[in-house]
Amino acid sequence: MNKVVWLLFLVSTATGCKGQPSTPDKAIDSMVQSYLKNNHAVGLSIGILKEGKTRFYGYGETGKGSGKAPDSATIFEIGSISKTFTATLLGLAIVTGKLRLDDSVNKYLPDSIPLLQYSGKVMRLRDLANHTSGLPRMPSNFFAPVVDLQDPYRNYTIEKLYSFLKHWQPGRVPGSKYDYSNIGVGLLGVILQRVYGRSYEEMVVSQICRPLGMYDTRVTIREQDSVFFAKGYDFSGNYNSPWNLPAAFAGAGAIRSTAGDMLKYAQANLGGVAGELGKAIQMTHDSTFSQGDLVLGLAWHYIRPGEERVLFHNGGTGGYRCYLAIHLKLQFAVVVLANTAISPDSLGNELMRYLEKQKG
Repeated sequence: MNKVVWLLFLVSTATGCKGQPSTPDKAIDSMVQSYLKNNHAVGLSIGILKEGKTRFYGYGETGKGSGKAPDSATIFEIGSISKTFTATLLGLAIVTGKLRLDDSVNKYLPDSIPLLQYSGKVMRLRDLANHTSGLPRMPSNFFAPVVDLQDPYRNYTIEKLYSFLKHWQPGRVPGSKYDYSNIGVGLLGVILQRVYGRSYEEMVVSQICRPLGMYDTRVTIREQDSVFFAKGYDFSGNYNSPWNLPAAFAGAGAIRSTAGDMLKYAQANLGGVAGELGKAIQMTHDSTFSQGDLVLGLAWHYIRPGEERVLFHNGGTGGYRCYLAIHLKLQFAVVVLANTAISPDSLGNELMRYLEKQKG
């Protein structure tokens, strides 16, 4: 592991002004060191939102040999956290009357696709958003052939998705069982693109990011952004190229973002956003399915890293892993972005427990 470097900024969300660098919290630093002891860990960008202020910690490097620690503006792939953005777009479509949560999926698909139903119960948009559709994690025609293992999604077209749906046979009643499905949320993203007549990126940027001031969050990495884009590495520490998810899978994991923007997103989920977007965000928090200890909103999962349930999603692509948890009751949030395929979930949970204990 290269020598660890750190960077901490204290930022007031009221003023938006960057403060002076400060010594990192020793307790947090100790937690991070445990993650970094893995020889293949490369870099971390950590953001904490609490009491109306944000703190950012950067460890390691944006790319091996760069000598530069990630900061609040470093861009990472956020993978499946994108699903919560897709759920928010769904909420907006519901709030504006474009569709209803319990609409049949087939209502928004070509007539050539057979009715997606089992025992007389149709698959609904709700089922796509909370992973109870019965669709598999990945479509059966995804793997043959995969042209580029470094970027496996890029050639999977909407036509291939429709072909899969034409031949797929549901095996259980939709809405009856949780089974995490990338293709399910990917399909929801396709439906939203059809409803709005816009690309997934256009919807995310115009309907969520711009209103929330998230100007570094998008799908496409522009030339001017490339200098801020952290290089990703696989489990063995080898460079892994970015993953480019096409329209068929965009809603499941195509977004790139920064720790700074993700805390703006967390703040929006903590409330205070007016109008249709605020209503849509709150809708994603409503419980839509439970199975034992598992509780789901729309895309969001509720987990219990400490004493209380918190809003959660993580994500991963070939060279990146990320974690986002939002404590709705105590009004704080943690985001951890890593440019390696080593999960920071344990670190994120530890940070949540630490901050929860500071509630008094």
